[in-house]
Amino acid sequence: MYKYFYKYPQKYKNEYDKRINAPNVELLDFTIKPYNTTEKFNLYYIPTSKILNLVNDIEKNNSKLIEHTINLPEAATESLHKDIIVNELFSTNQIEGVKSSKQEIVNSMKEIKENPKKVVRFKSMLNSYLGILYEQNELPKTPKDIKKIYNMIAEEEVNKSDKLDGELFRNDTVKVVTSTNKIIHEGVNPHEKIINHLQKLLNFLNTPNNIASVIKIAISHYYMGYIHPFYDGNGRTSRFINSLYLDKEYDNLTAISLSRAIDNNKKTYYDIFDKTNSVINKGELNYFIDNFLSFIKEGQKELIEELSIKKAQLHHASKKIGNDELLDSLTDNHKSIMFILAQIQYFSLEETTTVQELSAYLKVSEKTVRKLMNKLIELNYVDKSGLRPVRYKAIEGYF
Repeated sequence: MYKYFYKYPQKYKNEYDKRINAPNVELLDFTIKPYNTTEKFNLYYIPTSKILNLVNDIEKNNSKLIEHTINLPEAATESLHKDIIVNELFSTNQIEGVKSSKQEIVNSMKEIKENPKKVVRFKSMLNSYLGILYEQNELPKTPKDIKKIYNMIAEEEVNKSDKLDGELFRNDTVKVVTSTNKIIHEGVNPHEKIINHLQKLLNFLNTPNNIASVIKIAISHYYMGYIHPFYDGNGRTSRFINSLYLDKEYDNLTAISLSRAIDNNKKTYYDIFDKTNSVINKGELNYFIDNFLSFIKEGQKELIEELSIKKAQLHHASKKIGNDELLDSLTDNHKSIMFILAQIQYFSLEETTTVQELSAYLKVSEKTVRKLMNKLIELNYVDKSGLRPVRYKAIEGYF
């Protein structure tokens, strides 16, 4: 309706009446009050062929992701999972202006693995996203659950001035502003109303109906932003909740590829909130849903393209190892180590591994791994670096 208003101002009112009363309209039990107005609007959308095609494309891409990963060897799978989580955390931080680097997140992940009790930056975020991969997270059922997710995902990086002052959420008003400090939205108030709105939103997400789950996820992302229960950290918390619900519906790679696509389209991301919140849009969600589903599809597409390349590289490495006469004269474990190093090189942000990791992959003792590695180093197949732990990788250019 926002775009229609500027194209056909004379026909605008009739068009709104036509859309809100269309036989296939999905009229939702959510209302919004745009900033600086007294008008309230029911949220609604028309299930157009564009939306239905996007839902279908997401289903197809999800199947492709499963095909690409179903037979991946163990080290490649584990490296890929770590890589995707690091990218997702980095991207969600980028969107919200939280300063971090991929290497910093990689280092935190390593430290958590080596010492789960150690306090490191992003620890709770990393554990939360790892929980999606290993099916350890439950869907939120009450506003208290949303507060718990906020504590895990956002609280650590929120400034002291933005700490929560209500029993669960914020007590004071919050205004969303543009880069030029123009106010475009005011979150729901008071505290009790925030709780009621969030419970209503969770009931919508958790109760099966005729709306496709992925469309419900898109709607929930908008409405969570509209409610704005926190002073800061709304986006990070909301995207993680989206990932939880995507994981229940699709493969976990689809669930953990949302933030990267949004980070690549930040201008559009903010624009869909801005236009949907506008009084002249009158509560229509089509523009928001179209773009949000496109973000999911784009995240999937990027991953599919990356996986195609990585798998081709791994196939080349396997052939290289198989055709290496000197390696052929050694044991199967020597060849297995080289193949594991190839998996880590192509599927991980880091190209190195440790004796402990190799021992777990090969299912042999660390003492045996050290002997195998010493032989590969002697024959100039492997480089080692660092101390405690020593890290290994294939020599530069071998693959």
